[in-house]
Amino acid sequence: MPSSQLLQDQDKLLPVSFALESINELRDWTPEATEYNIPNVPLQPRAKDPLKPRLLLTHDMAGGYKEDKSIQGNAYSDIYHIQYWHLTDIFVYFSHKRVSIPPVNWTNACHRNGVKCLGTFLVEGSNQMHEMEALLQGPPLVNGSDDGDPMRLWSPFYADKLVAIAKHYGFDGWLFNIECEFFPFPTNPRTKAEELAKFLHYLTEKMHQEIPGSQVIWYDSMTQDGDIDWQNNLTVKNELFFQNTDGIFINYWWKKEYPESARQMVEKQGRAGIDLYFGTDVWGRGTFGGGGFQSYKGVKVASNAQASSALFGMAWTYEHFGKADFEKMDHLFWCGGDYSDYPPPSPKMTDKKTEIEIDDSEDEMLHGHRKGISDTVTVHSVPGLDWFVTSFDRGFGNRFYYRGKRFISQPWSHLSHQAVLPNLDYRDPHIYPIDKNTKFSSSLESNYGAFTGGTSLIIRGQRTSHRESRDTEFDVTVPLYKLSVDASKGCTLKYIYRTLLTEDVKLTMSCDFLLKTSAHATSTDFFSSWQPESSLDQEDGFRATITTADDASESRCFLLPATEQATGENEWITKTIHIPAAPVGNAIFINKIGVSVTVNAASLVGLTPHVIASLGYLSIIPGTTADSLTQMNETKLIDLAWTDQEAVAKIPVQEDMSEILPEEVYVYYGSLNWKDVTKDTHDWKETEFYIISYQFENCDISFLGTSFCCQYRISGLEYVLSRAPQIIVEAIHPPQDEDLIWQRRGTESPNTNEANHFQPQKRRFAPTI
Repeated sequence: MPSSQLLQDQDKLLPVSFALESINELRDWTPEATEYNIPNVPLQPRAKDPLKPRLLLTHDMAGGYKEDKSIQGNAYSDIYHIQYWHLTDIFVYFSHKRVSIPPVNWTNACHRNGVKCLGTFLVEGSNQMHEMEALLQGPPLVNGSDDGDPMRLWSPFYADKLVAIAKHYGFDGWLFNIECEFFPFPTNPRTKAEELAKFLHYLTEKMHQEIPGSQVIWYDSMTQDGDIDWQNNLTVKNELFFQNTDGIFINYWWKKEYPESARQMVEKQGRAGIDLYFGTDVWGRGTFGGGGFQSYKGVKVASNAQASSALFGMAWTYEHFGKADFEKMDHLFWCGGDYSDYPPPSPKMTDKKTEIEIDDSEDEMLHGHRKGISDTVTVHSVPGLDWFVTSFDRGFGNRFYYRGKRFISQPWSHLSHQAVLPNLDYRDPHIYPIDKNTKFSSSLESNYGAFTGGTSLIIRGQRTSHRESRDTEFDVTVPLYKLSVDASKGCTLKYIYRTLLTEDVKLTMSCDFLLKTSAHATSTDFFSSWQPESSLDQEDGFRATITTADDASESRCFLLPATEQATGENEWITKTIHIPAAPVGNAIFINKIGVSVTVNAASLVGLTPHVIASLGYLSIIPGTTADSLTQMNETKLIDLAWTDQEAVAKIPVQEDMSEILPEEVYVYYGSLNWKDVTKDTHDWKETEFYIISYQFENCDISFLGTSFCCQYRISGLEYVLSRAPQIIVEAIHPPQDEDLIWQRRGTESPNTNEANHFQPQKRRFAPTI
């Protein structure tokens, strides 16, 4: 959820994300008073190459709004999720509804990873012509010429509605998918198509004004004549819509030469080829390349032509193969693998209109394995230009932890908790020295505890035969992140880990820095003045390699000291490294970071894999003193209030009905609301959320769940009349000495006839977690 297993299935007021089913629902939409569907994670900036072809993902799974609609999460140990945000530029949430508003948990996950999140406006089916007419003309009695243009044949009403929806729910644009023609009267369809293009131009411009950086993308379906005729390329029939939007999603039945010819066409118009998104239907259905595990072929052909790509239905790896095999199949889809790892090929699906075009000249092998999407797409640096934070959480697991303490021991999933996952090949660690009798691996797992969330990075080692290994120390280096973090003003790097094999395991972090010097400074000046306190005798220090931008062969290695302290519960250890500021005229950037463990082969007893170490947290924060981690804002939560309360008497079920309960048990439902008036005084922050707990008198605090907004729905909390619980809301910010917490204590116990009333009590509370 993460949440205690209460009676959520029985609560009709549990908050969910939703779509609008019709143009009338769009007409009547007004901003919600609640905050549940509003994301709290803004779109994070990341270094971008403006000429790099983009990858757009269109998520259409089982009609949409399944497990992902539950805003407070689910009681599942896994959920469909994307681990490869670092290959992605745009995410589109798609369903067969009129207006698909992205579920808030997807928007949070996208934004944290620097990916734009788009909704979908869709009209499909010949029986929806009346919806097309309404879209263009606006609702009755609405003056469509309120801007002083009495000759205009279209109304901006629904464009303004779509802008307002995107702005209210905090996402970044729209995919416009029109697969329905206009009525052939009273105006001819060609004229209506031209008016629709003007509507799209207005929508695109208004989106840019209200949401800078937003995107409106047109799907290749309708032509300038008003016909539904998929062009599978950019042609004179569909370029009208491309010219009035930010890009076009080309239908899937294209041919190998189309991306190049389309790019040349748009460049003559002053546009870039990356505004063309050549589609691949992962389910096949006549798509170029065949779809499935061959989907990378379409991406490669488009990228070679400097055009972008759009994958449709990536959840094929989840729906087609099932939850049990999802992790393996998804990895093969994105990263490729050995031929023996793949399932037997399924019969190819073809469409009546076109046969699948497969690029048979494409060599599927690369370094001994079949290719995946990652072999054709350049990796983005992680979001954050001067800071970076991750807890390695995938957003689901069998347990939920906070600062090393286990809060619940049950399956949960909540995509808003998904952290920024490694964007380098962490599954393939580098081993020195090489020993064929010893094998090491790295993975993200939920079975060995976490620092925050449900996942940590696990490093394993094992013998591969019964032959005795030499008493040898191995260095196991795991590449983690490609970054572009400006550390010129100095920063504090912190990581939290624990060793699970033996006490003599050493775990250290290492960074690659890039040095850029101005015309008035040289690398020699930098290295003579940038002298951090270091000691080559400090084996557990932080390893920094600085390479100059002007001469890649010039680099220096430093070993920076690290302070160490116990953190949280379950033997987690924090190490902190202060990286000094660069001298004036110089700039240093952190380009790559990895983790290394040193372990003796003698510790690997038997042939069973041993868990050596677990990495649970990593951050790079501006500032080089310890005070930078403690000078936080004072958290201020005010105006806690209850709405939609109900208390239902529980009917006891007993084997011995003669036993009389001492007090009647009630089940409580209620919505808790508050305001967070904390003022930001810094440019960075970790992912913020709220922990909701409850406490009966003289009992320990018990975890209820987490919230990413200033509201939480309690569904089925049991209590007796004489012991109404306190409800505790804790704002989770970066580490502080003390959080300001509001508590609510029941002064009247809820019953079946009267809502519970609470009186506020504010006090300063030192967290015990």
